[in-house]
Amino acid sequence: MNKSALRKAYLEKRLLLTDDEVAAKSKAIKELLFSRLMMHRYDRVHCYLPVKERNEVDTSYILDTLHADFPVSVYVPKIEPDGILTHHLYEKDTALELNKWNVPEPVNEGVSSSDFFNTDDDILVIVPLLAYDKSGNRIGYGKGYYDRFLSLKTESTLTVGLSFFEPEEHIPDTEETDIPLEYVFTPKRVWGFN
Repeated sequence: MNKSALRKAYLEKRLLLTDDEVAAKSKAIKELLFSRLMMHRYDRVHCYLPVKERNEVDTSYILDTLHADFPVSVYVPKIEPDGILTHHLYEKDTALELNKWNVPEPVNEGVSSSDFFNTDDDILVIVPLLAYDKSGNRIGYGKGYYDRFLSLKTESTLTVGLSFFEPEEHIPDTEETDIPLEYVFTPKRVWGFN
């Protein structure tokens, strides 16, 4: 299947999950993430906020643990009207509002992607996805927001995806502008890519 067909198929698979299944699988992913990554080594963690009606992996469990247990700066994205992501410091009391796609976004001031990566900090970026393959290629919603963002990452950046499902063998229509991930965490295992 090509990207368009995989995007549709995996969104349909995700929508078949119950609220309880999404919560249980999201918690299992959070446990695996914190048991496998040395989270204390990161100065910044960038993490998406989930769209509930799309049954995305619920990152609130990850964000709550980071805020409670780690001295790390947490950032979340916002899609600007020109289609560019900005990056906003996210604390427990940060105000959010839904955009036109029902994505929760911060209302505080943010920084550009180039400014976000303009640091010597060790950075972890947790990326949303619909599907991925055994080479770390991901399929998002098709707008390229994260590929443009990740094209600026530094050698001190680790990119991680979260998925309820196992990978496809191969996504046939990847493009040069697609940025592969280094790891994907599922409820039961970690996929690493070289």
